[in-house]
Amino acid sequence: MTNTIPINDSCNELYGSLSREITDRLRPLEETKTLPAGSALLAADSPVKHMIILTKGSVEISVPAGNKSISMAVAGEGKVFGLRAIVTGLLPEINVTCLDECTVTLLPRDQFLDLLSEYPQIYFAIAKVLSADLKLAQNLLCQMARTPSGGCRGPKRMLSMARH
Repeated sequence: MTNTIPINDSCNELYGSLSREITDRLRPLEETKTLPAGSALLAADSPVKHMIILTKGSVEISVPAGNKSISMAVAGEGKVFGLRAIVTGLLPEINVTCLDECTVTLLPRDQFLDLLSEYPQIYFAIAKVLSADLKLAQNLLCQMARTPSGGCRGPKRMLSMARH
């Protein structure tokens, strides 16, 4: 079973909830990079220096479990990563790995936080993104509870957050 979560904006799920004034302030901070398949965008327990916006390609989201990693979802264009870690100051608990060549937009953590203090209304957009992530996690837990083994085993149980 594959769930899809629509992305609100032609750019990404965060910008779709922001005013033009704020996105105009964010754009000059953006840096674009193209990364090969297998590249780590985010690593569990590693400091986050940039908010990451997936602009092209797809990634696997997984969680560390002992000596292995459990695949949780596949995300597509428009998904934002590192936001929770940046806002809370905590280390991420997930790994995000490019499944194919990916183009990402990076926003420096410190500059994003500076803008956040200037425009506190950004918190509403952040809450919307994090709420969608929480809903995804809830759906995954419900799906796992319905399976006989109660576990996740590869692509058949992955969730897709690809854009419509």
